[in-house]
Formats: sequence, C-alpha cells, structure tokens
Amino acid sequence: MHSPVPTLLAAAMTAATFPVFAASQDSNTSAVSAPLQVVVTGTRSEQPIGTTPGQVDVITRAHIDASGAQSVVEALRASGAVQINQSYTGNGNDGVISMRGFGENAGQNVLVLVDGRPLNNPTLQAPDLASISLNSVERIEVFQGSAGTLYGQYAVGGVVNIITRSITGTQGQINASSGSYDRRRLNGSVEHRFESGLGLAFSADSDTSDGYRDNSNRDYDQFKTEISYQHERGEVRFSHEQVNNNQRLPGALNEAQVRADRRQTVYPDDYFNEDLRIDTLYVHQQLNDHLDVRADWSQRDSNGEGVATFFPFPQDTRANTFMPRMTGHWDTTNGPIQVTAGIDVTDSDYQAWNYNDITQNTEAAYARLQLPVSPQWMATLGGRHSKVEDRDLGADLRHHDSLFVKELGLTWTPSTAHRLFIRRDENFRFATADENGLTLPGVDFLDPQTGVSWELGWAWTGAANSVELTLYQLDLDDEILFDSEISNPQPWDASYQGANINLDSSRRRGLVLSAEHQLSHAFRLGGTYTFTDSELTAGSFKGNEVPYVARHQFSLYGNYRFDPQWNLYTDLQYTGSRYPASDDANAQSRIGSDLIVNTSLRWSADHWNARINMNNLFNRHYYTYSGYSGGPYYYPAAGRNLLFTLGYTF
Repeated sequence: MHSPVPTLLAAAMTAATFPVFAASQDSNTSAVSAPLQVVVTGTRSEQPIGTTPGQVDVITRAHIDASGAQSVVEALRASGAVQINQSYTGNGNDGVISMRGFGENAGQNVLVLVDGRPLNNPTLQAPDLASISLNSVERIEVFQGSAGTLYGQYAVGGVVNIITRSITGTQGQINASSGSYDRRRLNGSVEHRFESGLGLAFSADSDTSDGYRDNSNRDYDQFKTEISYQHERGEVRFSHEQVNNNQRLPGALNEAQVRADRRQTVYPDDYFNEDLRIDTLYVHQQLNDHLDVRADWSQRDSNGEGVATFFPFPQDTRANTFMPRMTGHWDTTNGPIQVTAGIDVTDSDYQAWNYNDITQNTEAAYARLQLPVSPQWMATLGGRHSKVEDRDLGADLRHHDSLFVKELGLTWTPSTAHRLFIRRDENFRFATADENGLTLPGVDFLDPQTGVSWELGWAWTGAANSVELTLYQLDLDDEILFDSEISNPQPWDASYQGANINLDSSRRRGLVLSAEHQLSHAFRLGGTYTFTDSELTAGSFKGNEVPYVARHQFSLYGNYRFDPQWNLYTDLQYTGSRYPASDDANAQSRIGSDLIVNTSLRWSADHWNARINMNNLFNRHYYTYSGYSGGPYYYPAAGRNLLFTLGYTF
C-alpha cells in the first residue's frame, strides 16, 4: 500500500564502496588526506575500519564541505556511496536511499540511523532525511550489505549511520544562501564546552523555496538544543529538536502532460504539513578497562495533515526506542577480542484517515563476538532473537511473530595493504503498520520477510591509491511489496486492484568495483561501477527483473584544490535503464538511462567562506521517480539550478 503522503521510492542499485577523502585546509598538505580510521557502524562501538567482515564507507565532514552539499541527501548523492533519488517534490532535501537492488520498497530495506538511533518509520513513509540539518553532521558511515544480526529489521540492503557533531570547545557558524526557484536559506549554530565538562549547543535552520514545479513550494524550519556532561569515565547527553516541514505536492504527470509542460501540476491543492519533535538521551559509562555500557533512548513524534489527490487526511506517527548495550574489549597476542550484547526495544503507533489506528511493538536481544584466530585472521559470530506484536485497534486484531537470525564472517589481512573477507548474514523485516492495512481477503497480517546475504570482498590501499571489489548474493523469502495489478475487491470498490503481498522468493546478485587515485598534489579522482542482477525467482512473475532496478550504475567524482583558498568539486551520476516501478510483469517500456553532473566551487579565507553550487549542470530532463499503474506516470526532476552561499565561522 502506498503511504497517504506520496513518497518517492529510490531507484535501486548496489552502493559503491567509497574510500572517502578529507579535503585539506593546509597548503602544506596534499589535496586529500587519509581516510578516517575509526567508525562505529560495523560493530556498534568505536573500532578501526577493517575489523569487521564488510565494507564501511565514511563520508567525512571535510568531504561534505568540499562537495558543497546543502543537505544529507546531497551529501550522500555526491559521495557515490549509495543511490539516491530525490523526492516527488523535486527539492534537494528529500530522498530515499536504495542499496542492494531494491526498487519501490527501498525505503523499508535500508536502515537509517542518527547517532545509532533508527530513523525508519513503522509505516511505508521512508526515513525523513530532511529532518536532519547537515550543519550538525560530523560524518556519515555507510555499511554495505545485510546487517540483520547486528541491527535487526530494515537492515536488509545496508545501514546508513549519520553521526552528529559532539561539543568540543567554543565555536559557531552562520550561513546564508540564495538560489534558483527563489530559494532562501539561513542557518547557524553555536556551542561551548565548559571546563567542568558541561556542554551546551544550539542550532537553527530555515529553508524556503518556490520549487521547480507548480505547487512544489516548501517552507522548512528546524531548531535543536543539546546539553551534555562529560566526565572521566563517560558522558550523559540530552537533545531536543523540532522540525516544521510544510510542502506543497505537485503530484505525478502522464506522458502527454510531461510533453505539454513538465513543470505543471494537476493537483494544485495537494500539500502535506508535518510537525516533528525528537527527544534523545544518551548515556555512556566505562565500567573498567575492559567493559563499558551505553544506552540510547529516543522519542519521535510526528503530527501531519494534508491533502493527497483531492482527499484530506491526517497522519500521526509516534516511535519510542530504548537500546542499552554492553561492550567488552580484551587485547591478545593475536589481536583484540570484542564482545557486544544488547537489547533493542521499539514501541510505535500509527494513525491515519480517521480509521487506521495500528500499533507495532518490537523487542530483540543480540550478541556478537569478534575473535582473532591469528594475527592475520579474524572470525565474527553473532545471533539475534526478535519478536513483534502488531495490533489493529480499529479491527480489534492482534498478531505475534518471532525470528532468530545469525551471522558468520571471516576476515584475512595478509598485509597492511590487503584485506579479504567473506560473510554470511541473515536478515529480516516485519511488515509495516500500513502494509498490514491493505492486504488480500483472508490475510490480516503479512508474513515476515526473511533473507540470507553472502558477501565476498577484497580491498587494496596504497599510499595514494585504492581499489575495492565486493561480490554479493541476497536471497529473500516472502519479500514484502505492493502489487498494483492484483485483484483486491474492497467494500467501496468491487473492481479495486492492488494489495501488499508476500512474494515467494527473489534474488539479487551483483558486484561493486571502485577506485581512487591521487593524480597530483592537488587533484584526486574516484569512480565506482555497480552491476545488479535482480530477479523474481518464484510466483506469478518468476524470471522477471525487479522493477525500478538498474543493472548498471556508475559514479565519478573529482576534487581539485587550486590553492589554499579555492576548491572545485564535480560529481557525475549515471543510472542505466530500468522498468518502471510496479511493473512486475516487465510489460512496459524501460525508462531511459540518466546522466547527471553537479559541481561546486568553494572559496575560504580566515573566518569567511563562499561557494556556488550548480546542480544538473547540463540541464538534463529526467525524473525523480517513474512508475506504472493503469498507465505510466512521472515526477519530473528540476532542471539546471544554482545556489550561492556565504558563511562565517567563529
């Protein structure tokens, strides 16, 4: 079932392994520096890159600044680490992440975290990346592939963990932007850490735009405050954030309407206004030299109302999470032993259309061991037990399910330059609240989706170059998706078509090849090629490709530092042809390939900086999303657009 708010579901691809660089601000150093060495996403605690059997790509703060990105979506897109499709509104703040060959259900098969806390919704609404101000982001970590044992549901295609800045001293910034489609943006932040260990931080962001299409204007405001206390053996941190995101919805167009005027709308009254409140509490306590305890609590409350295709609707979502865990670390002659064990609890409630009132509660316990077999070999073992309770309060229905998944991995590091790994991870996801709200007659609740992922990877890193290759196979049983063509008579429409169903099975195979090269002291070039073979392996559409998944995808970036003050960053994104979303029968014409180029020129001196961003440099006509439901439909993307930003740091 499609969410009452139309949500763009990303074009599928397998994300590239991207050895991200940090642009230097020092004229005595090269244009790029070594990759960040410590990450948390692969193990749920701070560990050097390469200690877990899998690829973890890091988009550093310096890389974000060099790219000129204005939002989390733009930072991810410019890195090439994942496939991003911007939203149906066409603005650069919204989007859906797709990894490992998922099409219109990509938003439910990639786990998005903010400082380790899930941003995924208990509904079909994709994680709201627009709710995160890029100014507060320190880095973005991308774990390639399945991580169901470590993180639970949604971590099917991969995990994206957005790490925000910690308060380190006294500093602040203010930025003002102006650009195409009457876009105006003003944001700033200030923070201070006292000698006592107390830290305070405040940030605010205001962003308005008329949008590329008619009825696509947007008004976004964000405010966040944080207080923390650091002591000798840990930290306590609390934050409160409020986001008001009001946007008009231009809707889809058919072929004739696109030819007549790709910027028009046929839904001039559609809109969605959302008020979002997020409260978080984080506690870290080092118990002794070997053990530490961390706990995350968050409460996310979204209240929305709007009009979709002439029908008014409310949509309120609430999600509470509690995630305590303990980590043990012991050094041996072969290397460090690490044990992680914890509990994840989520309570959520979804209300919409005045009659949907559905709750979903999940509980899980997990444990993971990383054991050095020898100085060159590291073994990883893990297991997770999860259970879910769904309640449809309106229909007075209740449903329970439980699953146990396992992980087994092996990493071989024959030298400091080479690393090889093989990993088997089991993954799953439970149906969302609104997926269970539209099923076939006789089906009150969908079965859980389960899968097995095999990955084989090799990485070589030299002084100024790197090459990485990853092969994978992902087999799913009972994959959950929306079939728009299946007959599903309803009380209000006996001829209604469309239902959320469980596919018998599906398979995704692919490879990711990436390379980086320091061409000169000032110029670094990187590229990634992804091949994805996605297939429905059972059911009515056996042998067909998964719709909206491109077999070939390529990304290229270049970063050139003219001198200590000037920096030019350009990225190119190619997405091959694919069938439109919902075309499980592969009966429609394929959507043509896209080749999009974006560039950013940045100047900085003393406390001042300025940049010019030009997106869709060659003014290509393409679509943020395209599907089929009784006929083809399209969401046209923005043409060439510019944004000028002036900033001051102190």
